[in-house]
Amino acid sequence: MDTTIDKKWGNPDPTHDPYALANFRARPTDVLITTAAKAGTTWMQQILHQLRTGGDENFYSIDSVVPWLEVPRDGKHWSVVLAAYEQIPDPRVFKTHCTYPQTPGISANNNSTARIILTSRDPRDCCISFYHHKQDMTDAAKAKMGITENQTFEVFLDEWLHYESWYRNMASWWPHRNDNNILWLRFEDLKLHFNDQIDKILYFLKWEISDEQRQRVLHLCSFDWMKENSIRFARQNNTDEPMFKPGGFIRKGKIGEGKSTLTAEQEERILNKARDRLPPDCLVYLGLTPST
Repeated sequence: MDTTIDKKWGNPDPTHDPYALANFRARPTDVLITTAAKAGTTWMQQILHQLRTGGDENFYSIDSVVPWLEVPRDGKHWSVVLAAYEQIPDPRVFKTHCTYPQTPGISANNNSTARIILTSRDPRDCCISFYHHKQDMTDAAKAKMGITENQTFEVFLDEWLHYESWYRNMASWWPHRNDNNILWLRFEDLKLHFNDQIDKILYFLKWEISDEQRQRVLHLCSFDWMKENSIRFARQNNTDEPMFKPGGFIRKGKIGEGKSTLTAEQEERILNKARDRLPPDCLVYLGLTPST
């Protein structure tokens, strides 16, 4: 295993272990969920786990069955974490917030040994959701992540725009949207046409489920079921301690909250950066206006 890695894998931080990424070996049966934060990641983890199992309501935490690939694990060297991943039976499913160049399994000729499912979401909704995500973390989780105080939304927005994670994610994947191993779904379509999107996923992965299993999947992937069982999604990093306050992790899951809550000036700041960072056809696909 490599101990000296390319700089493209990034720098270590509380949610990113570049050594795990650099040394992970993808399999052709793997499915990697690649999303910007708060763009439907947890929902897609649940969807794929339920489709893979035909309906499993007994899992302890979503992270235990669909691990966050690059997140550091408390007290465990990355080689130990990767050895544990090797024991997961096929088809393995992982989540990641990596951009295209940082996603393991992408080869020099732009083919991947894994299948990629990417979900995108309106940046205004992602921004609002991420703000509440941070606010809903427990004090212990905030301390672990280096969050020392509650922020006003305006301060958070400045940081969110400066970090540009959503924009980097979209810009990196857009040129590869038609690659054979990539399925790009919009959060909004999942909300409005869930059954049709399930069919797309099954066709893409070549998975099959019975009608009875589909009904279980639809129930277990509903917002109401996930909200009622939010503790299973709040447990992360394979610990018993939830990282979020009771009921905090699964919040609303709605379309259009950004439009209804942002000021006109805040909304324009988010959209103007999108117009600056993304090509017009990408903006149209995401439901954003290419120009003012």
